[in-house]
Amino acid sequence: MSLRDYWETFLGLLFPQERSCIACRGPLPETDLPGQGWGREPANGRQLWPKGEAGANGRDGLPLTLEEGQWLPEKELCARCQSVLLPIEPPLCLLCGRHLSEPGRCPECERETSFVLSRSFGKYEGVLRDLLHRFKFSREEDLGIVLGACLQAAWDLHMAHFPIDWLVPVPIHPERLKERGYNQAERLALQLSSYSKIPCLPALRRTLYLKGQATRDRRERLKALQGTYVCDPDFSDRICGACILLVDDIYTTGSTAEACAHALRQAGAGQVYVLTVAR
Repeated sequence: MSLRDYWETFLGLLFPQERSCIACRGPLPETDLPGQGWGREPANGRQLWPKGEAGANGRDGLPLTLEEGQWLPEKELCARCQSVLLPIEPPLCLLCGRHLSEPGRCPECERETSFVLSRSFGKYEGVLRDLLHRFKFSREEDLGIVLGACLQAAWDLHMAHFPIDWLVPVPIHPERLKERGYNQAERLALQLSSYSKIPCLPALRRTLYLKGQATRDRRERLKALQGTYVCDPDFSDRICGACILLVDDIYTTGSTAEACAHALRQAGAGQVYVLTVAR
């Protein structure tokens, strides 16, 4: 133990930090125990992802794996924030998973798609929206523990019974990767891989760097995304005939899911399903 470690331990004893909720940052009462359903850690003694860029070993034609390293701490949520992190109530749209008043397809999904169906954990609002925004744009990497637990819950609810061969994260452009420091979809897919024991494969690449997608409707997004995603030739043999689960953080209009699923189907994938944290 270094002198610095001793000093930091000493300061921690003198000025103990108040436990706070990772979502609302409010103080946690002593009666609130760490959220036992949040931040499930792999049973194999590995962290959820290495510090720095996760999945660097996936660019050599091999699946992404978790690196040995220091544990990330379990994240705590207050009772109020836990109470509002709820899955989308059925009935759901048969295709996109939107909540409907009665079973069937929503008006936006009366169309053919390259994916079989899409499901999400919760609605993109409130606490879940704030957590995703901070995880994606503020480099609050530890929030992935909580968001990954949401994705695991969605997996158990909607996808665990399908014969999935590979988890494929939605890629981001290298320039975007430099801006953010990591690909949030890849981080979530790695955590789900550890939980589901299904390997994670970085089979897609994003070839175009686009801005201003948030202001476009679905038709405009689909047009802008044509040819944006391609399947990496190094993974063609694994993708061919396989059942793929495409993993992303948010399902908005479905244009990204459609573009990625189309690229996977063009590469020979058998079926493509989609799973996100929110929609």
